[in-house]
Amino acid sequence: MMLKRTIAATALVLGSAVAANAADIPMAPAPPPPPPPAAPVFDWSGPYVGAYAGYVFGVGWVQTGVQVGYNFDLGGFVAGIEGQVGPTFTFPGIAAEANVNARAGIGFGQTLLYGEAGVGYLFNAGFATWNAGGGIEFLVNSDVSLFTEAKAIGAFGGGIFGVTVQGGVNWHF
Repeated sequence: MMLKRTIAATALVLGSAVAANAADIPMAPAPPPPPPPAAPVFDWSGPYVGAYAGYVFGVGWVQTGVQVGYNFDLGGFVAGIEGQVGPTFTFPGIAAEANVNARAGIGFGQTLLYGEAGVGYLFNAGFATWNAGGGIEFLVNSDVSLFTEAKAIGAFGGGIFGVTVQGGVNWHF
């Protein structure tokens, strides 16, 4: 019986020594953590359609309408062209207007600061207009952006007759 106890104790001591010795073996280093996900890259290039609404201070007109445009993103410099058409509520009447504007700006990721200028026509009033101003546009995601802008509006040969402030949404393709 004593021999069995001695053998069992010896086996227990040797087994513990081997386990203790294994704890001293250096483990392989943990793999490095994965790199953080890259920030999404926003590209302003391509066509878009949208809707806008605004108010022309100085003459009291309310504007609404649709727009279509195309942007070229040249590494942060964005250039494009945009056309707008819609009714202008002139109280007491309604006029139809159309504008074509050139745009140029700087894209900071999801934000675009731009200037624009162009020509237009008030159909019911029967005269050509010009506009110039700028705005800011924010990409909510790769398909939708929100914008606000302010532009001076005038008649050719007649000077500035108002300042329009517009806001709207664009869907990018």
